[in-house]
Amino acid sequence: MMSHLVIIPLLLPLLTGILLLLLRGSATELHRLINLAATLGLVAVALLLLMQTGEGQVEVYRLGNWSAPFGIVLAADRLAAVMVLVTGLLATGVLLHGRRVGSYFRVLFQMQLFGLNGAFLTGDLFNLFVFFEVLLIASYGLLLLGGGRNRTRAGLHYVVLNLVGSTLFLFAVGSLYGVLGTLNMADMASRIGPLMESRALLVGLAMMTVGFGIKAAVFPMHGWLPDVYTHASPPVSALISAVMTKVSAYALFRILFQCDQGSRSLRTCAAGRGAVDRGHIFRQFAVGWSRPHGRQQTAGGP
Repeated sequence: MMSHLVIIPLLLPLLTGILLLLLRGSATELHRLINLAATLGLVAVALLLLMQTGEGQVEVYRLGNWSAPFGIVLAADRLAAVMVLVTGLLATGVLLHGRRVGSYFRVLFQMQLFGLNGAFLTGDLFNLFVFFEVLLIASYGLLLLGGGRNRTRAGLHYVVLNLVGSTLFLFAVGSLYGVLGTLNMADMASRIGPLMESRALLVGLAMMTVGFGIKAAVFPMHGWLPDVYTHASPPVSALISAVMTKVSAYALFRILFQCDQGSRSLRTCAAGRGAVDRGHIFRQFAVGWSRPHGRQQTAGGP
């Protein structure tokens, strides 16, 4: 059971959302109970995952058992497990105290949890983009539920600016792939050192920083935020303010700075290589971003 624990935070909201969509003609109370039970289950799974990673272990899951960098990899360390747990607890509070808005609120709610958990647990840069788009599409629908002129205008600003951020992120992913030839994080860590002076690499990192900055509403790219908080329904506003902007900051933090040094060989099992840890790729990215004209860095573990 524990070997599949990492993927459960993705499967649980995905399957719940599909079930709620199929039962859309059923009683509202049944929808509420299914939604709440699935979210409480997510909290329980996140607690188990946190216990598994509590001493610095890293749980790695290869989808289809395909080895990286060709297969899709999920990886959970303590920070990722904490973020999944916080998301589950917040979602539970929203469901318990927030009123339903629109007939598809619960379906979109579970799809957003699916995207959020995927963004926290993915070990591949392109799949990070995919999960971001899943959670953003769900948030577009949630934000517009209930209608109203002000809500629609705020939703339009939110959609347009986040599409700009997504475009920059996608361009950044393409630039990094063009330079490194891979998007698996462990593989990137093993290749990025000799290429830190590459202009394409630095441009890609710059576009990624701006793209995530827009999504995280970092000053001065926060213009869309006040209207969304003001005009969104209370449960949607709670979810966006507490998690939606933070997942972008989480991703930016993961990529640009060293974090979780204690978790050695974070992506080693995923890549099937030597001692390469996620902290190394973040250090390399941070050094390249802060010293674009510095000396060439040498690849290797810490």
